[in-house]
Amino acid sequence: MYKHSKALFFFFMSFFCTTVLFAQTQKAELAVKIDQIISKNYPSMTAYVVIQNRNGDSVTGLSPALFSTRIDSLEIRGKTSVIPFTMKEEPIDYTVLFSNNGIMDGEPLDFQKNAILQFIDIMKDDDYLSLYSIGTEAVALFEEQKKAAIDLGVINGVVATSSQPRVYDSLINVLRKAERRKTPRKVIIVMSDGRDQNSRFTKEQLITVLAETGIPVYAIGMRVLSNQSLSNLNEFASITGGTYVYSSLPKTVPDNLKKLADIINHCYIIRYSIKNIKADNLVHHLEITVDERDAKGKGQKTFVAVKVPVPRWVRWVVFVAILLFLILLIILAIIRKIALRKRMGITRRKCSVCGSIMKDNWDSCPFCKYLPDMKKKKKGKKDQ
Repeated sequence: MYKHSKALFFFFMSFFCTTVLFAQTQKAELAVKIDQIISKNYPSMTAYVVIQNRNGDSVTGLSPALFSTRIDSLEIRGKTSVIPFTMKEEPIDYTVLFSNNGIMDGEPLDFQKNAILQFIDIMKDDDYLSLYSIGTEAVALFEEQKKAAIDLGVINGVVATSSQPRVYDSLINVLRKAERRKTPRKVIIVMSDGRDQNSRFTKEQLITVLAETGIPVYAIGMRVLSNQSLSNLNEFASITGGTYVYSSLPKTVPDNLKKLADIINHCYIIRYSIKNIKADNLVHHLEITVDERDAKGKGQKTFVAVKVPVPRWVRWVVFVAILLFLILLIILAIIRKIALRKRMGITRRKCSVCGSIMKDNWDSCPFCKYLPDMKKKKKGKKDQ
C-alpha cells in the first residue's frame, strides 16, 4: 500500500512539473494581420502589418529581426526594411461609411456623428477623409478632404432618411472610388448594423471586389434591432485583414472608432525589394511571421506580382536611340575609310584611259602599262 501511494505521489508530481514547464514554454499568440499590400511596382513591394495581443491591443516596439517573410513557402531574397508607421510621416486616405437609414434615428445616428467629429480631431494634418452615408448607393457628403478643409456643419446637419441600407452596393461604390485615388495607404471604415436591403450586387460579388482592390475594411458593428447581420461586417474585415469591433450600445461607438484609428496608426510598414520571385502577373501568397520571446503569430495575404509593362514612348525612345547609334557607326566607318585612303595617298584621281583609281604621286597609270601584258600572258596559257 505504501509503495502504491509513493508511486502515485511521484506520478502526480511529475505530471504537475511537466504541466508547469509546458505552460512556461508555451508562447502567447499574436494576431498578425496584413491589411494592405502594394505591389504595383513589383519587385519593390510594401506591406502594412497590424500586430495585436490577445486583448486586441496593438503591439508596438518590435525589432525588425523578429519579422520573417515567405512568398509561396519560399524565403525571400533581397532587401527588407521594417518601420513603425508612427515613425513615417505618411498620409492615410480614410473612407468612412456610416448608417443613417430610418432605424438609426436618434442615439445610433447621433453617436455616429459624434464619433466622426472626434475622429476628425485626431486625424493627422496630411490625412484625407471621404465621408459617405449608406443608401441606395454610397452618398457622398465630401471626398478627399484634409482635416483643415472639412466643414463640420455638414456632419452636424445629417438626418435620418427613408432610403434602404444597400450595404453591398455602397461598399463596392466606395471601394472603386478609393482604388483610383493616388494616396498609397488606404483604409475603409464602416459603421453599420450589417443589414443589407435589395442591393444590386450580391455578397459574393462584394467579396470578389474586396479581394481585387486589396483595401482593408475596418468595421464597427452596431446592435440596433438584432445581431443577426453583424457577422457580415466581421467577415468583410477578416477577409481584408482589417479589424471588427462590436458596439452593444450606441454610446460606445466613438470609443470604438478611436480604437480602430489607434490600430491603423500603429501598424508596421515592411518594404521589400525581392530578387528570387519574378513579376509574372500571377497571384502569390505572402506569409509574415513575428516571433518574439514570449509570443508568436503568423499572418497571410495574397497579392499579384505585377509585371509593369514598358510604356510605348519608352519603346520608341529605345528604337530611335538604336537607329541613331547604327547611323553613327556607319558615319564613323566612312570617315575612317576616307582617312585611311588619304594616309595611303589614294584620292579620287582616275586614269583617263582605263578609269582606274590612281595615287597622287603616280606619273603614269600602272594598270594601262602592265594590265595588257598580263592579259596576253593569261590568254596564252589558256590557248596552250
